[in-house]
Amino acid sequence: MKTLTVTIAALAALTSSAFVAPTALAKAPTSKTTVLICPVTGTKIASAAKAYSHETYKGKTYYFCCPECKPAFDKNPTKIIANSAHGKYQKM
Repeated sequence: MKTLTVTIAALAALTSSAFVAPTALAKAPTSKTTVLICPVTGTKIASAAKAYSHETYKGKTYYFCCPECKPAFDKNPTKIIANSAHGKYQKM
């Protein structure tokens, strides 16, 4: 009788954990990689640490790929941001 009780308890534990595991996996956070793109040239930047420079404009930080991009951005940031939103970039 003790064996039957232990077996039922073990099956109940396995069954409940089988139902919990998929739910836990479904809610597990996924690592999303943020792609940084220079707003001036459209060049992909591997990480914020590898960006040449950065600038915060109206609460958003923009990263630059080379020394020429930051001065171009500083001249007219509104235009650069609008152009990059439409996929229009400058060639450097």
